[in-house]
Amino acid sequence: MSSLHSRKKESYKIFDQIAPTYDSLNHLLSFGIDVYWRKQMMKVLPQGENLQALDLACGTGDVSIVLGRQKKVGSVEGLDLSEGMISHGRQKIATRGLSEKIKLEIGDGVTIPRPDKSVDVVTLTFGIRNFSDPRESLKNIYRVLKPGGRGMVLEFSIPANPIVRWVYFFYFRYVLPFVGNLLSGHGDAYTYLNKTVEDFPYGEHFADWMREAGFRDVKYRVLTFGIATLYWGDKPVEK
Repeated sequence: MSSLHSRKKESYKIFDQIAPTYDSLNHLLSFGIDVYWRKQMMKVLPQGENLQALDLACGTGDVSIVLGRQKKVGSVEGLDLSEGMISHGRQKIATRGLSEKIKLEIGDGVTIPRPDKSVDVVTLTFGIRNFSDPRESLKNIYRVLKPGGRGMVLEFSIPANPIVRWVYFFYFRYVLPFVGNLLSGHGDAYTYLNKTVEDFPYGEHFADWMREAGFRDVKYRVLTFGIATLYWGDKPVEK
């Protein structure tokens, strides 16, 4: 077992340590494009009203908050193993007056301790690559979805264009880790997190993982020259 894979089992401890600076650094290091990515994610929400949403690896609640602002979403539950991230997220939600609609709790995005067929939509943003068993997570996402529900995953990927890829790798391997580690005060948090990007499948490979978990009509959309990819798939309606 690689040291990178072993470290994923306790990656939530890293997020505990960088929670105080996570939001500001996230926006800074992504040049604010993370806001655009979340908006794109909302465009593929399933049809319906009063949707019950589950946001895995919710962190400080950015996606949970965007979900909570959608008229078609009735309630949002966010799960994350990092108490530090959850604490900051709850403060943000309270400040925005969304505490009645959005609840954040400690919970594992791999095992997903929630009943079968209990939610309409599951979101997972820039988190599944840090999971100890991402394929098991996809199976459990499928399990907790109601028939007709949708699983949505937004994750980093690697650009196809060679020039863009060169710039991307230079930024990810050298600039981002240096700035992130320095400003967060953590020795190697951003070095580790960026290694997980290059180690993780993307595109058709990841889409196949979703299909293997049971999802149908799996689609994906490449965002910002391939820096990130949005995947979604549905749980068939029972006959």
